[in-house]
Amino acid sequence: MRIDERGSYARFDHWRKYQRLLPDRIRLSEGREPTEGWWSWRGAEIHLDRFTAPAAPLTVVMLHGAGGCGRLLAPFGLMLQAHGYEVVLPDLPGYGLSLVPTELFAYDRWVDCATDLVEAETRRTGRPVALFGMSVGGYLAYLTAAQGRKAAGVIATTLADPRLPIVRDQFARHPRLNRAITPLLPLLANLVGDMRLPIKWFSNMKRIANNPEIARLLCDDPVGGGNRVPLRFMRSLLAIRPVIEPEDFDLCPLLLAHPGADSWTTIEASRPFFDRVKGPKELVMLENCGHLPIDEPGINRLEEAIVAFLRPLTQSTPPNESLQHTAPVPN
Repeated sequence: MRIDERGSYARFDHWRKYQRLLPDRIRLSEGREPTEGWWSWRGAEIHLDRFTAPAAPLTVVMLHGAGGCGRLLAPFGLMLQAHGYEVVLPDLPGYGLSLVPTELFAYDRWVDCATDLVEAETRRTGRPVALFGMSVGGYLAYLTAAQGRKAAGVIATTLADPRLPIVRDQFARHPRLNRAITPLLPLLANLVGDMRLPIKWFSNMKRIANNPEIARLLCDDPVGGGNRVPLRFMRSLLAIRPVIEPEDFDLCPLLLAHPGADSWTTIEASRPFFDRVKGPKELVMLENCGHLPIDEPGINRLEEAIVAFLRPLTQSTPPNESLQHTAPVPN
């Protein structure tokens, strides 16, 4: 594949449309945009946004959900770069500008992709690597840490285990219809697994942000919320199982920074999984934040919590000793 066949966000303008609606300090204005690159993975070309920091003590790999792409989360990468961290934002298979074979467009392949990326970044720099996932990218961050066993820490805005009925109902655009169709997904995936349908047909995408204008723009993003996904992807999302169940997970500390005004996936959908995690963990609620946590004052609390969480991961103390006990969590 020639470089000139690959896309670039410099020539793709949809993501620019919602920058004016973001807080100024995380807005991607000229001169504050990430560097674009590519990573060859299993016959695919994975697009990477990167905020470089040569002297960084740690790298953060950020993982988007089923309504986004790496560029959607780039404003949060800019936030972390300001604190001295290098940040890598992949367009996961089937989303963003990544070019992948159809068979790699599945949620379980996302786990493989993220796991291999953590390994690649660890080898490239020798630094510890933390995972930061938003939406279903939060659960993906956990799955990746469990599978690869290399992550120094996991940050998630949701930990919604799709095996739970509450998670499936909240994710779905039409919960009753979802309950009827879900048992048929294995058969449909086997028969017409490559058939692509808009992700917003399946999910309650309009609740991705509390600002209606931002939500509309994100739902219309052709490489994000306006994307078409194969039935195989939906089947794999609902069927995924962690390599390590939370009762046995103590590989690294975990921070759940959950939006306090999330009308899509509520804290009640994440608490069952979070409460089962064996290792050091902390729950922080982000006041007034919707599913995409860009609202004040919660975004300030998110920044504070992440910086406090990452700091001990760069020190010589083993990660699972940096938090001596489970932090108190609100009821």
